[in-house]
Amino acid sequence: MSLENNETFENEQNDLTEQVKEQNSELYEENFEGDYDNETENQKSQSNLSKIILYIIYAIVIILCLIVLAKNLFFKNNGDNTKTSSSVSESAVVNAPEKIMDLYVLADLADGYELVNQDVSETKAVSTYKNKTTEIAFTQSTIDGYKPEYDTSNEDIVVSKFSTGDGQDYTAYQIDGKCYIVWTTNEYTFEIKTSLKKSESIPFIFNVQKSEDASSTSESA
Repeated sequence: MSLENNETFENEQNDLTEQVKEQNSELYEENFEGDYDNETENQKSQSNLSKIILYIIYAIVIILCLIVLAKNLFFKNNGDNTKTSSSVSESAVVNAPEKIMDLYVLADLADGYELVNQDVSETKAVSTYKNKTTEIAFTQSTIDGYKPEYDTSNEDIVVSKFSTGDGQDYTAYQIDGKCYIVWTTNEYTFEIKTSLKKSESIPFIFNVQKSEDASSTSESA
C-alpha cells in the first residue's frame, strides 16, 4: 500500500471514529436528559404527595381541635345549667313546707269536667277530674315527697321543656299514650297527667288555683 493510500485510509478511519464518538455522546446526553426528566417528575410527584398528606394531617388536627372545643363548651354549658338548676332546687327545698299547707285544685274547667275524686295526705294531694271521654289527674306534692310514676331513663319517653310569661319553667313527659306536665314552685311540685296530646294538656296549667280562691270564685259566679 502506498503512503498516500495509507494516509487516506487512516483519515477515513479517524473520521469514522469521530462519528461514532459523536453518536455515542449524543445518545448519552439524550439518555441522561431522559433520566433527569424522569427523576424530576418523580421528585415533583413525591413533593405533591407529601404536600397533600400534610394538608390532610393539618385538616384532621383542626377538626379534632374543633371537636374538643365544642365538647368543652357543651359540657361547660350543661354544667352551668346543672349548677343553676340544682342551686335553685336546693334553695326551694330548704324553704319549702314539709306538709301541704294550702290545697290547690284545677278550677274553671270547661268541656264538662267534674271533680270525681280527691285523695289528700300530709305530703300529697291527688284530684281527679273527668268528662265523658277524658280523665285528668292533678297532683300536688311537697318537693321532697314527689315521686313520678314515669321512668325518665326510658328510651321511649319524649321530654320537652317550656316556660310561661311569669318565668315559671315546665317539663312535659310523653310516654305510653300519657302526657305529664310537671313544674316546681318554691313550695310544691305539681303534675298534670292526661291521655291528651301535649298541646291539649298545657292549657290546664292556667287552671291551677288555691282551693280557697277557687271556692270564692265559684260562689261569686
